[in-house]
Amino acid sequence: MTFLLLVGVLSGCGDSTEGGATESTGANKDNTLKVLTLGHSLAVDSGHMLAMVAHAEGRDGLKVGTLYYSGCPLSKHVEYLTKNSPEYILYLSSTENPDEAPQAMESVTMQDAIAYDDWDIIVLQGGPFEIAKDATYLSGSIQTIQKYVNENKLNPDAVFAWHMFWVPPLDNSLRDMYPDPQNNTYYTNYKDFQDDRSVLYDAVTGCVEKHILSDDTFSFMIPSGTAMENALSSYLEEKDLYRDYAHASDLGRVIAAYTWYCRLYDVDALDEIKLDVIPKKLFKSTKLTEDRVLTDSEKQIILESVNNALKEPLKMTPSAYTTAP
Repeated sequence: MTFLLLVGVLSGCGDSTEGGATESTGANKDNTLKVLTLGHSLAVDSGHMLAMVAHAEGRDGLKVGTLYYSGCPLSKHVEYLTKNSPEYILYLSSTENPDEAPQAMESVTMQDAIAYDDWDIIVLQGGPFEIAKDATYLSGSIQTIQKYVNENKLNPDAVFAWHMFWVPPLDNSLRDMYPDPQNNTYYTNYKDFQDDRSVLYDAVTGCVEKHILSDDTFSFMIPSGTAMENALSSYLEEKDLYRDYAHASDLGRVIAAYTWYCRLYDVDALDEIKLDVIPKKLFKSTKLTEDRVLTDSEKQIILESVNNALKEPLKMTPSAYTTAP
């Protein structure tokens, strides 16, 4: 393998249901855990701060890989693995350097990423325009990707997980950050859901319940979309958790990372949020111009939102923090 190594920052580019995707897989006995996600920018959002969160919570030995192609639907992953196309960027971070910007390796194939390390967990997710549609899960793409991973993985005991990410915001000021917002693919693909995030969220969770939780090839599901939905029932607004038409803000990324952390490490509920500061150097390409100190109120919302998502992964739980301090 020949990679072009870039050191840079990511810029946007337990449920009780019986069946599959119900049990998480914690760290190995030597306290190491290696996680690879096959995804797009919303996987990047989720993995960006995961090593920092794990380190803050006292869990070292974590390696995080995110195989990225912009907006990549499952069918595109199948196309690229079939052709062995070097279309991806592989982002890498770890608890060895938790406050450093992830490294980026360009011109990577899916096979390169799978063979880069003996990953313990391979996380799959749908494309941003297809997660609310039954056809996505019935197309056979998931099974094709899993077969390819199983044929190329270095760790025979590696398991699959599913990432249920968040639905897009309705705030027009965020939507307007995308060129020609009324004609873009987000609007076109989501217009069937009445421009109502609750209707779309229910469609997404319905698909996950039908097609992922019943699939025993998935060991667990990561409900970061529910954690975000929970946080949005607090006094926080969409502009606090999103930075544009789809991507998470720095605070939104913390919520996603904590949700991932809990599912990866078998944490049923958090007692506190130990991460105190979001360093600006992790967000050089965003609007974070100085270190972001998490307030006590923000920490309580993160704690509540994540814990409620772990308890009710397919249902929004209203926040108790509806009034700003």
